[in-house]
Amino acid sequence: MLLPEVRTAEPVTISAAAELLGITVDTIRYYEKEGIAPAPPRGPGGWRRYDAGSLSWLAGVVMLRGTGMSVQEMRTFAAAYHAGADEHERLALLEAHHVVVLERQAELHRHLVALERKIESYRSAVAPPVQRDAT
Repeated sequence: MLLPEVRTAEPVTISAAAELLGITVDTIRYYEKEGIAPAPPRGPGGWRRYDAGSLSWLAGVVMLRGTGMSVQEMRTFAAAYHAGADEHERLALLEAHHVVVLERQAELHRHLVALERKIESYRSAVAPPVQRDAT
């Protein structure tokens, strides 16, 4: 995954990774359990140590989830990556999701326009009447 990028000089613990990514430790563990994110190497004490590569992958997962990609779709993408799917195959998965995101964005825009019309209607209804001079 390329973006968003999270930088750290040294590998970090799972709690530090969660804080850097703005997610919970449980979310990271869930993504690892589901095969969406690979389990990172462990340090001498057996603790997970998230290096730049692990953080980059997780940041990509967070971004995809933020676009509304389902857990199943993320599993499919991760499985394709780990199975050695080439860039064309992975690109096709992302482009298909991109179409879905654009459709949702258009739908959301339609709802937003309707909401704005409704708000304006209520503002007009509750606005105090304009007083005119009786001259």
